Amino acid sequence: TKLKMSTAYHPESDGQTEVVNRDEALRQLKTQLLKAQERMRNQADKKRTDRSFVCGEWVFVKLRAHRQQSVVTRINAKLAAKYYGPYPIIEKIGAVAYRLKLPTGSRVHPVFHVSLLKKVVGKYQKEEELSELLEEPIEVYEPEAVLAARK
Repeated sequence: TKLKMSTAYHPESDGQTEVVNRDEALRQLKTQLLKAQERMRNQADKKRTDRSFVCGEWVFVKLRAHRQQSVVTRINAKLAAKYYGPYPIIEKIGAVAYRLKLPTGSRVHPVFHVSLLKKVVGKYQKEEELSELLEEPIEVYEPEAVLAARK
């Protein structure tokens, strides 16, 4: 009887069928991968917006929590604003980066990606600092003596 096994591990066959099967599976895998990537791209493009700004335009900047202390000092970082500013755009660097005019004391690099910027809409008035709004000085209470301390 003639054996009809066609694998590379059997000396009765040359493995041609397995080569054809492997090539067919690889071709189908590539086409399915391209289809899946196209579906993902279409889904992601639904929420993607193109942002562009011009020099001289005012924008808000989204800063990370550990970087915002040098731009704006806040007592509680949890209640800090999401965006800071507004700051004017000095120049456009490349396709997606902008240089801003930050305060002189800030220790933040002045170039930001377009995703971290938000356009100022309408007439924006900068909020006054709390110390300027208070007319009376606040009484600060200090303890007379420390009774106990943990170590």
